Amino acid sequence: TSLSNREYLEIETPMLQTQPGGATARPFVTHSNAFGIDLYLRIAPELFLKRAVVGGLDRVFEINRNFRNEGADSSHSPEFAMLEFYQAFADYQDVATITRELIQEAAQAVAGSQTVIHFDGSEHDLSGVWPQIDLYNSLSAAINQDVTPETSRAVLETLCTAADIKFA
Repeated sequence: TSLSNREYLEIETPMLQTQPGGATARPFVTHSNAFGIDLYLRIAPELFLKRAVVGGLDRVFEINRNFRNEGADSSHSPEFAMLEFYQAFADYQDVATITRELIQEAAQAVAGSQTVIHFDGSEHDLSGVWPQIDLYNSLSAAINQDVTPETSRAVLETLCTAADIKFA
């Protein structure tokens, strides 16, 4: 795979877990007769993959099945496949670049081109370097007011209220 070519190690994490974790979705619950305990179907492999990195595996990935006990509709299945990967000492820009490259490589492999056709007939050119925007700069530009990590919660609540954005 493309991740293997980048020296990532594919690992397999547990599908049945004693504690749900790695995401905030509700898990499916089952019971192990052999051990006499309730277990949870995996909602994400995140915590086990991160443990592998902390344990000394610099680059890991898994393509896995996940189960989230929530609603179902034409765009959401409670059972789905996911790819997750982690790299020691990588930042969000590194991960964004690798993600873009993986998408471009998949499009090339499947469609023979980096221009793909969506199910509604629209074409999307996935080639080249995609723009990466800074959260605070783009937010500041959108609301015409400086927002930084130091912006107080009170100010953020006022901005959300003015824009009719719900917050908790």
